[in-house]
Amino acid sequence: MAAAAKTLPKGRERPASVSRKTGPVSGSILQHHYATATAALGAHFPLIDAWLAEHEPGLWRQIRVEDDELFRLRQLGSTDSAYQERLDRLIELCAQAEQLYYEARPTELTLPSLAEGERVALYFEFTDGSLQKMNNEDE
Repeated sequence: MAAAAKTLPKGRERPASVSRKTGPVSGSILQHHYATATAALGAHFPLIDAWLAEHEPGLWRQIRVEDDELFRLRQLGSTDSAYQERLDRLIELCAQAEQLYYEARPTELTLPSLAEGERVALYFEFTDGSLQKMNNEDE
């Protein structure tokens, strides 16, 4: 009786959402998902990671466990949804780590990444109150 409930009436097509592949996805696709999701962590996260290992070792271990599990899932193969669920968890933990880091170091200056071709000007303030702009042309 249960098998009859799963069959479609003749002449009707299966909805597209049901016919999506639910089996394992290739490791390269999963790696692409990982790279895309973690790209925003960028170059600043190693500093946070080092601070976290010293100041919040429990959270640091959770991040390691999630990252190791994602690696294992890429190696063995995983469904897209199962992998995405773990990846979302990793990103949540990293966001929590970042928040803790910046709350503990409120004077830490963070700047957005520069686009290609953008430049930053540095100014030095001297004891007499004067400013000097430093740039590549001054070298």
